[in-house]
Amino acid sequence: MQSPHDIAHTFLRRWQDDPTGAMGMVAPDIIYTLNVSPDALSLGGETVGWDAVNGLMMGIREVFDYLVYKPRILSVEGDKVRSRIELILRHKPSGELLYGQMRHVLLVRDGMVARVDEYVDAPLIESFMRLFSGGKG
Repeated sequence: MQSPHDIAHTFLRRWQDDPTGAMGMVAPDIIYTLNVSPDALSLGGETVGWDAVNGLMMGIREVFDYLVYKPRILSVEGDKVRSRIELILRHKPSGELLYGQMRHVLLVRDGMVARVDEYVDAPLIESFMRLFSGGKG
């Protein structure tokens, strides 16, 4: 069986070029959290279950082109993997670029990604989406 590091690394690498393949590595009862208020951004907060998380994540891919996506594993403690991702995204509707980084805490269970807690610069994301989406993202 692959280590939590290897599973998280493969999952994060696949997200750029093969999001469907990445979602194939996700547990049916996945929990995904984003540290942005759901009042400011509809995908903020907690989403539970493969169908809901898949819909959310594929929805992000419909709105953004991933120009740069460089994941790096920072640490592993048991089944918990911490990562940092440098990114440049193009907002498809406006053509504007979003530069930044995010951090993840991933929990690996039974060879699958069971939880993803995503931390972004919430004020930056909220402002960007208000500015270029005409309001709530």
